Amino acid sequence: MTPLVRTRLYFLLSYFCFGLVAFALWLQHVEQLAPCPLCILQRYAFVGAGVFFLLSGLFGGALARSGLWAAGLVAALGAAVAGRHVYVLYHPSVSCGLDPVEDFVNSLPPAQWLPQVFFADGTCGAKLPPIFGLDIPEWSLLWLAVLTMVAVLLSLRRG
Repeated sequence: MTPLVRTRLYFLLSYFCFGLVAFALWLQHVEQLAPCPLCILQRYAFVGAGVFFLLSGLFGGALARSGLWAAGLVAALGAAVAGRHVYVLYHPSVSCGLDPVEDFVNSLPPAQWLPQVFFADGTCGAKLPPIFGLDIPEWSLLWLAVLTMVAVLLSLRRG
């Protein structure tokens, strides 16, 4: 893979991450679906992975590889949160939404600076209409897992 192709791939991955956050904002503000604390944590993961992919595209060599490892780590943490969210969906007796996680998420600085993006006011167990047969947390889990694998595979490549 040439350096130009690699750089474009990193930028494409970052745009993809930011596009998924834009879709989440569309669901929130146009479709009026209130995000829960776990949704917001997944947004942080997509933004973080996108930033690290972007930085990997801007820098080469060891810095790019470090950025890829960081993107993979952030995406893996986001996948863990999304996995928990899927678990909550299928086990309605599990509490989420009005608990210490919401207080923590809403006390983070980005929730104060950009409440329209990072403020949680929904419940995690809310059943939403599926998109192509999958619930939104399942899509999030799928894409975060894919981003994790892509970041790790790219960071292991030579050259």
